[in-house]
Amino acid sequence: MVIKHLTDDEVQQYVVDKQPCEVRIVEHIHFCEVCRAKVEVYQLMIKGIKQQPQPAFAFDLSKMVLQQLPQSKPKVSNDRLLLYLVIFIGLGFTAGVFYYFQNYLKFFFEGISIILGFLIGITALAVLAGLYIDMYKKYRKEMKVLDLY
Repeated sequence: MVIKHLTDDEVQQYVVDKQPCEVRIVEHIHFCEVCRAKVEVYQLMIKGIKQQPQPAFAFDLSKMVLQQLPQSKPKVSNDRLLLYLVIFIGLGFTAGVFYYFQNYLKFFFEGISIILGFLIGITALAVLAGLYIDMYKKYRKEMKVLDLY
């Protein structure tokens, strides 16, 4: 009769958690003294590992690591310059449209009442301002992430 013993992985699986083990593993351990001895050895090892005190440093490791990191210098941001540049480009583009298409704009707004024209203009400006603010906040957030690295 040839008896094939369990592998170390199967024995360890049995020691750690018996529930998901296959029936053949449980039955083999029940009948085989060699494999049962392996189970007892692994149980003693796990018990010994759990009884060991947690390793602790006699010094503050995080403080020592933080001291060795290079100190970041505060950087001057050109955010205001970017803001003024975008506003200048937007105003220049709008002025260019009005200048080049001034003859056609009369016909475009001819049938619209004045109040409706103002409402359309204010709505367009509000939408553009909202989009710009969102884009600027996203830019600031990404710059803060890059400053951390």
